[in-house]
Amino acid sequence: MRILIIHQYLWSHYKGKIYTELQKVVDSNKGDELLVLQTSLNEITRANLGPVDRSIHQYNYQVLVDDYYENIPNLTRAKKMLYWVRKFKPDVVNISGYYEGGMNTVLFYCRMVGIKVIISVDSTENDNPKVWWKEAFKRFVVNRAQGFFCYGSKAAEYMLKFGIKPHQILLKNNAVDNAKVWSVFTDALAERNVWKQKYGLRPYNFIYTGRLMTIKNVAGLVKAYSQLKSKDWGLIILGDGVEKDNLQAYVASDQIDGVCFIEGQVWYNVPKYMAMADVFVLPSYSEPWGLVVNEAMVCGLPVIVSEKCGSAFDLVKNGLNGYTFNPFDTAQLAELMAGFIAEPEKIKQFGSVSQEIIRDYSPGQVAHQMYDGFKKVMNDYQ
Repeated sequence: MRILIIHQYLWSHYKGKIYTELQKVVDSNKGDELLVLQTSLNEITRANLGPVDRSIHQYNYQVLVDDYYENIPNLTRAKKMLYWVRKFKPDVVNISGYYEGGMNTVLFYCRMVGIKVIISVDSTENDNPKVWWKEAFKRFVVNRAQGFFCYGSKAAEYMLKFGIKPHQILLKNNAVDNAKVWSVFTDALAERNVWKQKYGLRPYNFIYTGRLMTIKNVAGLVKAYSQLKSKDWGLIILGDGVEKDNLQAYVASDQIDGVCFIEGQVWYNVPKYMAMADVFVLPSYSEPWGLVVNEAMVCGLPVIVSEKCGSAFDLVKNGLNGYTFNPFDTAQLAELMAGFIAEPEKIKQFGSVSQEIIRDYSPGQVAHQMYDGFKKVMNDYQ
């Protein structure tokens, strides 16, 4: 079985780990071969999150263009993708999404020549406003594929609404490098108090990590925090983005004490800052999954996650390891945060459950499920 995967950019470290694990599975099956096409090196919006770490990518791959994804014309992407499809001669191709011209060109070409296609899907029905003609186009595109790797149960439900059959859903999982995150986090715990003192942090802290953009609703988080009035609890905001100046101005003008802004970090440094925190909050208005929730749970943190994030429905067990909330309801978020202030003993209890849950979301498990999915499509559509 010859497997071709087409992905957007090499920078994606979590995909690198999954593909590395998949390569191990493929190598253990005589006669199978894997090639991953990375369309670009990175995307512009992640340019400040550190360079590509090629040491993570221990699998057979080709980078199509050494540039940012957004700088590559659709026609160039399509030509280079088709070149490698013809050269590699795969039995099955996995493309990323259903919205990009180059990927769709590959999809229709594969259907013409009899190559099986699996689409990776991270969108959910509620992550963005829907337009009828776009939904009709999505329905047409996705029904050309034979299988789907869905990043979470909500993404799977979305595909089913387009008429996809349940047996075509081959994966409902998403993962980060759990072992690496845990290693960095535990190493940082020894210096936890030193780092907290360096940044002038309070005894307990909520933390948000990610890009500072309007859609992330960090302003809503700051507003909710401002209602708590606890001198023992602070808020760490780790990240950069177009909204950073506005957020800092808001904190200063409203004299909100206890908020600590820290510049964005490369992915492997983020667990060091998780080690200074007690509860993780992701308040986004829209988030297909939110892998930072995985990272927080690996670190043993309780999580408060917007119900507009795909991971909320798979990773958050309300009242056990955290809570979900309506991101448009600041009062609800403040109430959930206040619950940890009132009962700090829940931190350790909820954090332990987070770690239990996240064990089922590992790169190795995702890789095996992907391989099984490739085999199933080959067997079902002979």
